[in-house]
Amino acid sequence: MTEKIALVIDDTPANRDFLERLMMMAGFKIVGASSGKAALEQASALESLTIALVDMELPDMNGLQLTSDLRKRFPDAYLVVATMHDERSLMQSVLEKGGNCFLVKPHGFMELFKRLTTTTIEELRNGPYTIIDHFGPRVFTSPTNI
Repeated sequence: MTEKIALVIDDTPANRDFLERLMMMAGFKIVGASSGKAALEQASALESLTIALVDMELPDMNGLQLTSDLRKRFPDAYLVVATMHDERSLMQSVLEKGGNCFLVKPHGFMELFKRLTTTTIEELRNGPYTIIDHFGPRVFTSPTNI
């Protein structure tokens, strides 16, 4: 069985630490980064990536650009973009850049953990684009669905 690797990118140390612990509890080996540049450097050293949790607002790079770059390098990774901005246009942009899940902070972290411990990454990756916010998880089907 291949090692499950999670790349956690957040410029706020407390947030990154929380997410890294959550991912470790879900059985992942953790690679952490506090900026987009650091994340891309870490990613370049990886042979594979199972999941990435990308903070939307990083000091040196937009989370959308980082998501796009990670998708190109790891076409089979499950990419989660986390933000405090619950905006329809942003949800659509994340989907267009290759994201699999749009997570609104802080509401969605425990739901994501639940999914990672009860569902395989393959099922999540091959499933529909998901939004997780204070209403819980839902499937994105069109701009009017969000």
